[in-house]
Amino acid sequence: MRILIATASKHGSTAEIGEQLGRAITSGLRARNIEPQVDVKKAHDVDTVEGYDAVVLGSAIYLGKWLKDATRLMDRDLDALQKRPVWLFSSGPITPGDNADNLKWINTPWAVEHHMFGGKLDPSVLSFTERIATRAAKATEGDFRSPDDIAAWADSICSTLAAHPDR
Repeated sequence: MRILIATASKHGSTAEIGEQLGRAITSGLRARNIEPQVDVKKAHDVDTVEGYDAVVLGSAIYLGKWLKDATRLMDRDLDALQKRPVWLFSSGPITPGDNADNLKWINTPWAVEHHMFGGKLDPSVLSFTERIATRAAKATEGDFRSPDDIAAWADSICSTLAAHPDR
C-alpha cells in the first residue's frame, strides 16, 4: 500500500506534523499486518498523486488560508484525488478550540475527513513583518500541536485503510 503525505509549511511545524503522521501510519499499518510504503514530501515536490493508494494532504494556515503549494497540488490533481481516499489537515498558530470552517477545502465531499491541528507560533523564526502582524492579531505564542492528537488521527486513518485495503 503506497501512501503519500504531502505538506505545505511556512516555517516547518506543519512539515513536522506530516513526519509524525508518516511514522505513526507506518507503524500503525504494520501492526495491522499491512506493509506500507509511506512517502512524506513537501507539496511543491509532488509531481503527481497517481500511483498512490491514499493521500494525506496538509497545510499551514497563513492569513486565514492554506498555502499556495497545497492548493496548487489540490487543484492540479483534483481528478486523481477524487479516485482515492484522501485525508486533509490544517495547522496554524491557533488554539485547538479554534476552527477553520472558512477554508475552501474543509467540507469537500470527496475527502474522507479534514482534521484541524493546533500550530506553533515561534517569533524567533518570523520575519519582521510577520512579527508585527502576529502582534496586531494578538496571536498567542507557543506550540499547540498535540502529539497525542496526531497519533490518534493517524490511528484512525490506519483503521480505515485496514478495513478497506483494496481501495
